[in-house]
Amino acid sequence: MFLLALGSSCGGSSDSGPDFGTNDPELIVAMGDSITFGYGDTGVDDCSASYRKVGGFCPRLEGLVDKIVVNEGLCGAMSGDGAASVQYVLSRRRPGVLLIDYSPNDIYNGPDEVIRNLRTMIDAAIANKTVPVVGTLTPASSTGPHRGWEPFIESLNSKILALCEEMEVECADHYAAFTSDSRYIVSPYALLIEDGLHPNAAGYDVMAETWKKALKKVY
Repeated sequence: MFLLALGSSCGGSSDSGPDFGTNDPELIVAMGDSITFGYGDTGVDDCSASYRKVGGFCPRLEGLVDKIVVNEGLCGAMSGDGAASVQYVLSRRRPGVLLIDYSPNDIYNGPDEVIRNLRTMIDAAIANKTVPVVGTLTPASSTGPHRGWEPFIESLNSKILALCEEMEVECADHYAAFTSDSRYIVSPYALLIEDGLHPNAAGYDVMAETWKKALKKVY
C-alpha cells in the first residue's frame, strides 16, 4: 500500500489526503485510446476486448500499487470521446482515481480542443470526488510512420503540464520518462513498436512506473 504523500510537484492532494466520498479508493480506472488499451504489447496485435486485462500499463500498474486497475481504453478514441463518456464511467465504476490519457488521435483537432476536453474530464472527476491524474503523451519516433506527429505531441504535452499545474492535479509525465530513458536515447524502438507510436512491452513497463510515481502523491 502507498503512504499518503504530503507534497506535489504538479498540484494534487492536500495534506489531509483526498476525500473519496462514496467512491472506492482501492479502484483505479484508466480512460484513453489504444495506448491505454495496450495495443503493441507482447501478443496484443489487435483491439479485441479480452486484451484489456492482459496488455498495456494497466495490469502492470495493478501489480505495482496493490489496487484494482480497470482498463477503459478504446482503440481510436479521441479526447472528445472521453469527455462524452466520463460521466457514465464515473457513475458506473465509482473509482477513487481516474487516469486520463488522451490522445495522439486528436492530431487533426489541435491541442486546444484536447485541453478543453481534458478540462471537462477533470472537472467531472473532481465533482464526483474521484481524484484525476492526467498523463502526457508518449513520444513518436522521428523515423516511423508517425514521424510527423511529434510536433503536435510536444505542443499538446506542454499544454497538459500547464493544465495540471493550473487545476492542481497530478500528472504522469510519460514523455519525459521515455525521452530521458537511456534505451530510448539509443533507439526509440527500444520502447516503441515498429509503427513508432505505440509502446512495446518495455515501454508499457515505463508507463506503469510513471503512473505509480504520480499515484504516490495521491495515496
